[in-house]
This record gives sequence, C-alpha cells and structure tokens, in this order.
Amino acid sequence: MAQASSTELFNTSWTLHRLSPLHHGKDCETLLNNPTALKVYATRLRDQLTGDVLAGLHASATVADNDGLSKIGALRGCHWLPITTDSSSDERVTFPGILVRLEYENITYKAALLADPEIDSHSGGRREGSTSLPLLLTKFPAALRQTFLSFLSANFDAYCSSLRLPPKFLCSGLETFIERLRGTGSRRPAIEIIEETIKDLQLTLSFSTSIAPELRSLNVNIPRGSLSDFLKDDSGKQKARQLKQKSRSPFIANLSSYLENHLAMKLDMDGSSQTQGAERHVRLSKVACSAFVLGSDGRMKLSVAEQSEDGEHNSPAQRASEILLQATIRRAILGGTSNDMNICPA
Repeated sequence: MAQASSTELFNTSWTLHRLSPLHHGKDCETLLNNPTALKVYATRLRDQLTGDVLAGLHASATVADNDGLSKIGALRGCHWLPITTDSSSDERVTFPGILVRLEYENITYKAALLADPEIDSHSGGRREGSTSLPLLLTKFPAALRQTFLSFLSANFDAYCSSLRLPPKFLCSGLETFIERLRGTGSRRPAIEIIEETIKDLQLTLSFSTSIAPELRSLNVNIPRGSLSDFLKDDSGKQKARQLKQKSRSPFIANLSSYLENHLAMKLDMDGSSQTQGAERHVRLSKVACSAFVLGSDGRMKLSVAEQSEDGEHNSPAQRASEILLQATIRRAILGGTSNDMNICPA
C-alpha cells in the first residue's frame, strides 16, 4: 500500500480550509487507512479532471481554459495516499489523514485532509458512514482548487469554508513556538537556537479603513540580533507585566511596550482588549520568519530542515512546527469557539 510521509506537510505554502465530515455512507467504513476506498476516489477525481466522464466535462473545460493551468501539461497521475508519521521519537506528533497528489507533466499539486491528531488513527473520529477530516490544506491554483472543492461537495456532501487565523492565534502561535525552542533542554544557549531557527522576524499590522483609509498595513521588522532584547523577563512596564500574565513568553508584551514607548503606537496586538480606543482598529495580520509563516487570511507555511545543524533529524524547530500544525487542526475543529491564547501545548 503506497503511503505519503508527514514530511510532505512541511515546506509548502498552504491555503487553509475548514471541512465538514465526509459522508461516504455504506460505500466504505472509513477513508483512513483504506487503500481500496482511496483508489476509488482517486480514479473519480482523475476522471473528472481529464473529462473522462460526462459529469466532469464542464469542470475539465474550465480548468483547461485557465491561462495559468494551460502551461502545466496533461494530468499524469492522481493519487490519494494515507499519511504516515515517523515513529522514531515519542515526542513526534502524528497527523492521520490523506494526501492528494496531482501529477501534471510540468508540476505537481497537492492537498492534505487532516484528522484530529489526538484521535485513534484507525477510527478516524468517524460516525457511522462518515470520516472527520476537519483541516484541509491546498496547494492549487484557484481554478483547480475550486474544481477539487466541488468534487468533495458532490462526492461526500461536504461543506468547505476558508479558515481564518485571528490575531490571538498568531500571537499564541509565535509565543508557543518560541517557548518550545527555549525549553528544548539542549546544552546550547536557548537564544542561539531561537536566533538560528527564526532568524529575522516580520510582523504585519493591518489598519481599519475608518482610521487609516490610505494605510492598509505596516511591517515591523525585528532583526535576528534584536530578538534577545524582546525575550528578557525584566521589563518594568506595567502594561508589559499585564500582557505577560496572558502569554507564555514575554515577547509580545515587550514588543507592545516598545512600540508604545518609542513609536507612540498603542496596540492591542492579540485583539483581546475590550477597550473602545484606537488600538482596536489595529491588528496583527501576519507573522513571518525563517521557520514559519502564519497569516490571518488563512495562509500557512511551516519550514523544516531535513536535519538541524547538530545533525538531529528530529530538531527542536520540527517539533515546534508540529505543535503549530496540531494547533491549526484544533482551530479548524473548534472554529471561533476556541480559546486561542491556550490552544498550543507547552
């Protein structure tokens, strides 16, 4: 049985979606670890994309007529593969799910349907006649993505929506990632690991049109050498102390204090303030660094090297990235009801 490695979930820029349970009725017991069922649906998708069935003619023509897709060549292979995880370490997070790979002549596109990593991978969190795969990741051009989503709707009666990441999630993700790097137990200084992994950090602030109609966003760049200054726990500012009580790391607290004191920018970075002042019109919309990218528009990339500079295949950065992906799956499950400041395990 052909399988896909969970490493294919990393080093790819994904668009995030929430996906309702896939209803397959009595056709199969579950989709997870079911090679027969996966082969059936791979064949159906291939036929729709190539126009081999009447129902796929319209969708196929739409895809073929798209200028961006006309250069990719003919579809050579369509595969639905169960995702496996290297079990060489007890600290690894498992990601039961399905990888969909579309191999064209000149490029390969892919999507991943992921289940809750805390459930039994054999049960698939299923109810009778359905399989729950709440997080859908796609790496498709727009026309192909729409065709794939239509396929899921038609074959599984599934509903798909964009998964937005609010400021609380972005702040929590950044601080949890940093905290994970700080708590590796390595003999090397934690700040060396953090600087080596994150390198330069860019935070994008977005503004409400009601207060800044001509200013859509502002990038705050933090060089690698300045990261340590925002990780100190000795800030004497009252606001920084209050913010730190809500977070695992002093980073966001110290950065907010710095922006207010030096740039006169009073920000509600994580969007948790209940005030009615101007700060509620400014929000964090993107976090980007060498290790990962998280965007409020539903974009994500987790960059993991094959091995760390120490020669470790299961590096602290990879474990931190796995925790971020696990948190994103939980976000897809809970939607807007989750407490975003505490979704990631320490």
